[in-house]
Amino acid sequence: MSTSNDTSKKPADLKTQATEAVRVVSDQLNDQANLLRDTAADVRYNTQEFIQNNPWQSVIMAAGVGFLVGIIIARR
Repeated sequence: MSTSNDTSKKPADLKTQATEAVRVVSDQLNDQANLLRDTAADVRYNTQEFIQNNPWQSVIMAAGVGFLVGIIIARR
């Protein structure tokens, strides 16, 4: 178990550990960004497909959402 008072580690070792930790976090963030990008692309594709296949339902849903947003804004 190491403590914050452990002075036996050399600065080079600490730099190596910090660099490795940054690399790991960077890789994880890149993986999450790629996953988010892929999910957003899938949602966009599915939305476009739904709108093309169901134009009137899309118009009615958009009008309903607009109506609800209008009610919420009017209450303020």
